[in-house]
Amino acid sequence: MRGLLGSGLTAGFLCLALAGSATAQTAPALSQADTRELIEAAKATAKATRETVTYVSVTPDLLHQILTKLDKLEGKLDKVENALKAQQGKRGR
Repeated sequence: MRGLLGSGLTAGFLCLALAGSATAQTAPALSQADTRELIEAAKATAKATRETVTYVSVTPDLLHQILTKLDKLEGKLDKVENALKAQQGKRGR
């Protein structure tokens, strides 16, 4: 995943560089403030992407834990229901 993130970030900077050189031919160069803003935006995007990757990798594990607990509860409820039916069956005789 980190390799993918790194290559995505590299591709993003490459696109910025290419776009910058293409627009430099038709428009004035970016100011330092604009460049800083673009870099900050790229950093924020990378941070959000990392958080998303972390969330996506943690969510299935949590889901699995919840489903396991629900299965255990269902098993216990089945035992209680069977015990109640057995008691009712004995009383009915």
